[in-house]
Amino acid sequence: MTEDEWQGIFSDTVNAMIEHVKPYLSPISYQESPERGRHYGSGSYFEAEEEKYLVTNEHVARKVKEASLGCQFIENENIIRLTNPFCCRPHPIDIAISKIDSGIWDQYGAGSKAIPLERFAKQHSPATHELLFFAGYSGERSVFSFDHLITRGTPYLTQESPFPESVQEGDQNYHFSLFYPPDLARSVDGTSHLPNPHGFSGSLVWDTKRVACFSENKTWDPSMAEVTGIVWGWPSSSGCILVTRVEHFMLKDLLQESRKNA
Repeated sequence: MTEDEWQGIFSDTVNAMIEHVKPYLSPISYQESPERGRHYGSGSYFEAEEEKYLVTNEHVARKVKEASLGCQFIENENIIRLTNPFCCRPHPIDIAISKIDSGIWDQYGAGSKAIPLERFAKQHSPATHELLFFAGYSGERSVFSFDHLITRGTPYLTQESPFPESVQEGDQNYHFSLFYPPDLARSVDGTSHLPNPHGFSGSLVWDTKRVACFSENKTWDPSMAEVTGIVWGWPSSSGCILVTRVEHFMLKDLLQESRKNA
């Protein structure tokens, strides 16, 4: 395969994944004052037994002890307060879920979608050199203007990188790493750059299956992609992003806890 052919596959994959994943996403913010909000993290909506949930990091959800947290829906500028409790697993798993009441979803979530539970992979096992994708919300691209918090998403297509040895919080039994070299990244539209990743915490990482399909001579579609991890850390000196492996999510346990708390 030539470099141009590879770049064509890369561009096609990222553009398709952007449109596919966009309805699942939500920035997470907190109330800084009665008149002002501040971006804090990233989340995604998923569905289990016809109920909708928001998933993010435990270290993001923990902020609710200090201030009200809010989510947003696509094509809706309202920030919706998260009123249901979070069910959490701390680091090294670093995951949290909160139920979205059906009335809230029906009123505000017409443009959003929830990831079916079966699209979470059983374990992180992508094909060799597979293309991995996430879309998150960096604090660098969040502004408060005219009484509205405006947060632009950042899509990113990359590959798994060698695990950094110098990161004390990282554990290869729980985590994997993604290349994140802002100086070397290539923009699809040629106009943007990779932002500081603070705020990406809670973004789901997708195994696109693009390389797997290419290897097996199968036609690829973004609906084949599976969730394979959740972003939680950025060791800036290592040029990578750290991700919890999907097999450690324990979503069934968290869902059971959430139902007990309902």
